[in-house]
Amino acid sequence: MLKIIILIFLNFSVSNLVFSEELKDCITFKQSGFEFIGKDYEEIIKFLGLDKFKIKLSRKRSEIVNEQIQEKKKKTNFSNIKNVHFLELILMKSSGYPIVFHCSWRFKIDTNDLKENNFECIEQKLKKDLFSLDYEGNFSFSSSFEFSENYKNNKVLNKKTLHSLFGKCKNIE
Repeated sequence: MLKIIILIFLNFSVSNLVFSEELKDCITFKQSGFEFIGKDYEEIIKFLGLDKFKIKLSRKRSEIVNEQIQEKKKKTNFSNIKNVHFLELILMKSSGYPIVFHCSWRFKIDTNDLKENNFECIEQKLKKDLFSLDYEGNFSFSSSFEFSENYKNNKVLNKKTLHSLFGKCKNIE
């Protein structure tokens, strides 16, 4: 039994060293698309759990570049080296609700700098929400928001609006 516990511990430790994650705190500073609802769009953003939230990236840029350098050392045909890299981003709303995104990052080792190009992400469940993150931590999150409005003769209309949020994410130390 002790051997199994040690084996599980070693496997967990090694996998955490190989696959590093990056955790960031994010704050929304600006929005676009909620203005016509009223002046309480800051309350809507809080209600949605997107005023302050966390993101978790499955891979770091530096990790991807190091993998690409190792791949280049092994290959003689450099045209087969990947230029688009994939990762997962989990947005954890302040309410605790997670949204899973799959992201791509365009990076060519011979021509790009580590700071170039954003992580471009699409939400996986409905494939409608978009999240973009640059090297400095600036983000944009585009989504739709549905609300109900009373209309004539007590009829309720469901309306949908597209909106974007803009802000900054910082590494959690």
